[in-house]
Amino acid sequence: MRARYDELLRLAEAAVGAGDLERAADLFANAETLAREHGEPDLADRAFCNRCAVLVELDRGTEEIPKLKHILLASGDLRNRFLAAYTTGVAYVVADDLEHAQSYARRATTLARELGDESLEHRSLNLAGTLAVRAAQFAEAEDAFRRCLAAHRGEGYERLMAAQVEDNLGYVLMCSGRLEDGIVHCERARTVMESLGADHYLYETLQDLCYGYVLADELEQAEACGSRALALAREHEDEQIAKNCLFLLAEVAVRRGDTFRARRRLRELAAYYPGAGVSEEIIEVFLATDLTTVVNLRGSR
Repeated sequence: MRARYDELLRLAEAAVGAGDLERAADLFANAETLAREHGEPDLADRAFCNRCAVLVELDRGTEEIPKLKHILLASGDLRNRFLAAYTTGVAYVVADDLEHAQSYARRATTLARELGDESLEHRSLNLAGTLAVRAAQFAEAEDAFRRCLAAHRGEGYERLMAAQVEDNLGYVLMCSGRLEDGIVHCERARTVMESLGADHYLYETLQDLCYGYVLADELEQAEACGSRALALAREHEDEQIAKNCLFLLAEVAVRRGDTFRARRRLRELAAYYPGAGVSEEIIEVFLATDLTTVVNLRGSR
């Protein structure tokens, strides 16, 4: 049983790394079922927590929060309690409940320290850094991401997670006035994600690069990154990043003096707000506005 269980987890993690989240969720569910059928509740809970982490990525994780909380309170397995706390924190981030998210991020960090597992502690630091960015606490976020990145090792899934942290760090540096350094970190993240074929994660990094290149007035690079990010965001049905990219691409067009293309991008954006009645007058206001000050790359989804 254990050999089959470990193989299912390995396949699930590979599926996550490849961006096939539906398959990953199914594989983790199969591992959970196998463990429960063989009377291994701790192994079952571990697979369940991992499945929940995938469901959170698919915006379907909040309904599992009560069971995650039960594992956190009742499990005798400290690692499973960490996974439950961490995944609950991430689920609350997606639900835009930042107060609860911060509480569970702190609990996850405490449990990781009790375990003496530096890799788990740095996972919780990544969550803490994400929450600090949402609160515009960039110094705190930078510290958390740097500590997290310093401890990441390994290949496959772990390498992908490290690339996500590097992208987060790059974005924070951009927001802190260190534009060139921020772009370097985001480009490193892009290289890793492209090498792993991780398109499900790549488009957020491309969005961040578009933002950085707009600020650096490197408009050709900004257009290339933004257009690719927009296509991937639409493919993966991520409306928030698609909207962000349309704002940024409109700004690229304005800076090039191409108001026709800018209007076209803003009309595409208006389609995401069918009840708002976006008029030509509003579009004219946007054309006169620096849209990099409007877009919120790490705001609520």
